Amino acid sequence: MKHVSMHVASLTLDDNNPRHAKQTANDAESIAALFEKGPEKLIRLARDIIQHGINPTELVVCMVDGDRNVVLEGNRRVAALKLLHNPKLAPTENLRRRIAAIAKSGEVPRRLTCVMADNRLQAEHWIKIRHTGENGGIGVVRWSTSEASRFGGRSTPTEKARLFTDAVCDWFPDDEEFLSNVHAVRDARITNLGRMIADPTVRNRLGIAFDGDVVLRNFPRGKVRPILTQLFADFAGPVSVDQIKTKRQREKYLEGVESILPKLSDRLDEPEKFSKYSTGDESSLDKTQGDDAEKDNKKPRRKRPDFEKKLFQNVTLSHVSLRTSEVLEEAKTINIEDKPNTAAIMVRAVVDIVTTDVAAQLGWKRNQDTLKGRIGAVLHQVDPDKTDATLSDARRFSQQDDGALVLKTLHTFVHSWQSHPLTVEVRKLSMAYSPLLQKADQLLEKKKR
Repeated sequence: MKHVSMHVASLTLDDNNPRHAKQTANDAESIAALFEKGPEKLIRLARDIIQHGINPTELVVCMVDGDRNVVLEGNRRVAALKLLHNPKLAPTENLRRRIAAIAKSGEVPRRLTCVMADNRLQAEHWIKIRHTGENGGIGVVRWSTSEASRFGGRSTPTEKARLFTDAVCDWFPDDEEFLSNVHAVRDARITNLGRMIADPTVRNRLGIAFDGDVVLRNFPRGKVRPILTQLFADFAGPVSVDQIKTKRQREKYLEGVESILPKLSDRLDEPEKFSKYSTGDESSLDKTQGDDAEKDNKKPRRKRPDFEKKLFQNVTLSHVSLRTSEVLEEAKTINIEDKPNTAAIMVRAVVDIVTTDVAAQLGWKRNQDTLKGRIGAVLHQVDPDKTDATLSDARRFSQQDDGALVLKTLHTFVHSWQSHPLTVEVRKLSMAYSPLLQKADQLLEKKKR
């Protein structure tokens, strides 16, 4: 079977698609039958194609039947593309409006790479193993829950909880009772722990943060030992998910252990790091026990280059409105080390103001209801193919719902009185969004020419 580039309009949906209870007469009937199976699924597929393009790991399989190129495998994808090109193919007015709105939000692919089969029989084996389970290993073998979680790159709360337990075991290797509780939580209640530490307020009060595969500890080991001992004893024993399910319940738990939480005055100048993959000098695991010894044995503080000291240090905006530019310049005077709370709030404010200003000047109306939507609109314009590495952190932080430093963390910095932004978090956010601000300004320059 050979690969051929085909125009979407030249493809015909399979009127004998096994998904349909009966044969269909044309593409419109085939699409209506797919919608009957679940309209939201086809809507989500269309939206995903606009956002990410066509899945390159799965090719459409076709065959020539007279004057038609019939789709044997990939009918849902082709149907979604046909709808995006012609929303009138949708069976109801409501669906037509929704598809049309999705189509206007980005570029719709016009061509597909297809595998051309000589006949149905030639394609039958591949279609069968694609849709009928593992088939002893020759079909698609689905990931288990833990495998899927590991693929997430520790972005899920459960995987972060596992990484956190690894760090705790490393920090307190000789406390057998403590470690028995840690192992009990890891084995049986890891999702409960994940729910707890996914809350930025909890992380701030415990003095921990995550940076990829690294756990950052912002207090000496001796200062966090009491609260961590209590936390794992509680989660291994009496505390159930029903007691920490809501944010208010988690805040109530913190209030109950307030007396053993580390004090802000004990915060380290630089966080200690744990990573399972650190070796040699990369590891900052301090094996010296005791508070005083730990402080005395800290590595000399690294002198940071200037751009790390103040907010958005290297950003200059020349094409935004005067007030937006003034807000940025005032924000750039904030020293992150000296004023982490103000700096954290201003990160959100500056990003919000700049993206709103750009949208207003360019007359954008869509995706402007949320900060996530406004940032996403700018990202789509300045980097539609998602190939700009300088924007990868801004895209990850702003468009993902789970993980460290996502937008809900920025919102917490503004709205939660229990939030205590870490300088390392603020600095990372400032550096992540700086390229976005600069490219948003360049977009205004380009559009005004």
